[in-house]
Amino acid sequence: MPPSLIDLPPETLLAIAGYLGSAIDYIHLSRSHRSIGHKLQDRNVLVSTIQRVARYSKECASVTSDQMSPMDALLCIYGRRQALSEARPASALVLGDGQSFLYQQGLLAYVRDDLIRILDVHNACRTEGVIYTSLIGTQLLGVDCKDSEVEMLHLQDRMLTLIYHAETPTFGWASWILVIDIAQSERLSLTVDPWTSEDLVVRNNREYVCIIAPTGSSANGRHRKWVCRVWNIDRLPARPATLQIPELTINEVGQALVFEVYDGFLYAISTQSSRQMEEPEWVSHYTCFRFPLSNPDRSTIESIKIWRRHHREGPINDLWTDLQLVRDESTGELIIIEARKEWTEGSSTQRRTWYHQRLPAVFSDPSDTDNKDQNMMDFNYQDNTAAISQPEIRSSSSTMTDDSPYLFIVPPEKNETGHCRLPCNTHAEYSPNVSSSSTVGSLLLAKSKYRTYISTAAAFVDLIVDDRQASSLTAWAQHLRLRIGSRKEASPLDEHGILHQHSVHLHSRQAIEGSELRYEDKGIHLWPPIDAPAVLQDLLNSSTSHCVSGDANESISKSPGDVTAVVDERSMIYLVKGRNAAENEKGKLVLINFDEYIQFWHDTWVPDFMNLYGHEQNHTNIVPEPNAQILTTRIHDSGGIDIDKSEDGDTDSDHDGSDHLSECQEEKTFQPADEVNDLFWCEEFDDDEPVGLHWYQEQMALWADFKEGFCFT
Repeated sequence: MPPSLIDLPPETLLAIAGYLGSAIDYIHLSRSHRSIGHKLQDRNVLVSTIQRVARYSKECASVTSDQMSPMDALLCIYGRRQALSEARPASALVLGDGQSFLYQQGLLAYVRDDLIRILDVHNACRTEGVIYTSLIGTQLLGVDCKDSEVEMLHLQDRMLTLIYHAETPTFGWASWILVIDIAQSERLSLTVDPWTSEDLVVRNNREYVCIIAPTGSSANGRHRKWVCRVWNIDRLPARPATLQIPELTINEVGQALVFEVYDGFLYAISTQSSRQMEEPEWVSHYTCFRFPLSNPDRSTIESIKIWRRHHREGPINDLWTDLQLVRDESTGELIIIEARKEWTEGSSTQRRTWYHQRLPAVFSDPSDTDNKDQNMMDFNYQDNTAAISQPEIRSSSSTMTDDSPYLFIVPPEKNETGHCRLPCNTHAEYSPNVSSSSTVGSLLLAKSKYRTYISTAAAFVDLIVDDRQASSLTAWAQHLRLRIGSRKEASPLDEHGILHQHSVHLHSRQAIEGSELRYEDKGIHLWPPIDAPAVLQDLLNSSTSHCVSGDANESISKSPGDVTAVVDERSMIYLVKGRNAAENEKGKLVLINFDEYIQFWHDTWVPDFMNLYGHEQNHTNIVPEPNAQILTTRIHDSGGIDIDKSEDGDTDSDHDGSDHLSECQEEKTFQPADEVNDLFWCEEFDDDEPVGLHWYQEQMALWADFKEGFCFT
């Protein structure tokens, strides 16, 4: 009998596992055989694997703080990535209703009449923080208000920024920008100057708030410029530092321009430059700027140019262009992700592709001008076997004005064909051998409600309106569906069983990292199925709750109205309103959850199980009695790490029968659901104060009142 993996010593097997590059590989290896699965439960190897594949994830932070076992964390990472890439949600439910919402870092804030309700979605909280906007003027600003309006601008690092418009007896209509620290209960008010609030962009961290508006002008006064105003939260109400960002055109944020705050820096990425900027050799670049929020000054602005594309690659359909700046969950690097729909190579067919470019960890030093030219050449040139993902660098502290043409330093030997892309930096919507007119159909812009790319799952996510109708589906003529396409790493062996080799740099003869990787398309998945039950279609499409499907003759024209959505690595939340709904009309907030560890149900309500994936209900969705002992690791009878365990603790497998729970199967106690989650702060009233309505309170979450949802796993 030839030797196999199960014959390897545990030390050798753990060493092999230590080199695996993804949670998927680790879980699949553990499930290849029962004995291998038991050997791979070593805590040190599990922690090392999590830190390698998802160092910047919430699971890794939970393991570090001993709030989650390493095995649970790895299973959670594996499960949510697989579920999202294959469009297999774990649950869907109604979170509430409202006029507008923000969703960031697992925190949901939504406007409902004169309230702003704040829910921690990732922790499935049963309580919500509630802000009474009608009391903001009197209790926070100290002004009497006849009428008021509120508009949420940004939510980040548990800080909510909003514009508060109020009609006062003295000044008439006035405006304030309020920054509410949800975590620390601090109330901060920033007065809005007379500059326009229509195009405001707000970014912040826990220490600084940056408000960006297109209120500046170029040296000749012909073009508008972006102006940043930065407040230090600890030094309020000091005047803000004002800084004008050079060479950025006024583009739509999210399409050709993006602002983000990472690691104390404000980053600005644009696909276009000022009109006076010249692009030699018919190439296009990303224009990138950053400056530290702690020192917003023109001398501290660092700029960088990263090659984007050649014009000869074909025209671009700008209506489909989307731009993101995200952090890699594994390495912490910042990645530019751009979606472009192009007529490539003279083709008459448009193809959508997602392009990735990594930002360098260190930008140019504004004070270092001696080695700047050499650095630009080193970063700028590679031969035809390489992908030009490295940038051209210069400092903005030079004497060039805003309207000066940008002068590139181009090595003499560089030519237009010197730029190539690695497979890891491009993700096409369809494989080269798949036509866009396949059974899943090409996506029309009018049918697309939302589009984004989730790098952790290597998947693009579209929320579309589908007018295809099954015979059993009579209520909705048009219905919302998820359209997700993903890919995975292919075998490292070629068709001859030989390892793919790295490409080598022409001059340095060094291997190019990532050039050996190959990818396999996993196809495009649509959810829910076309013949999904009508009750699920009502939940996903109706703009009101407690909707019951009507007669086909009466509701054949039913279709969702306005839809706004946000997706992160764990879930999608969207707000659906009725057709031709007014701006202040309420719609329904729907959560589509891909993380089975996020469970909203409790001891008084468990959502109905809906078998969409052809299997029985998973026991993890059954809520145990209070104080019941549960195992955090699920076990499947197929072997490996996950073996199905019955309620009384017996297994059908040939387990060693030890009563000792491994570190991966920590004994925990189920907490009763009526315990209040102490996430949100609520100011207590003094005994001497008259009891009255406070501007901030904590109340029962609306989802616990609506009780509308389904679980699928």
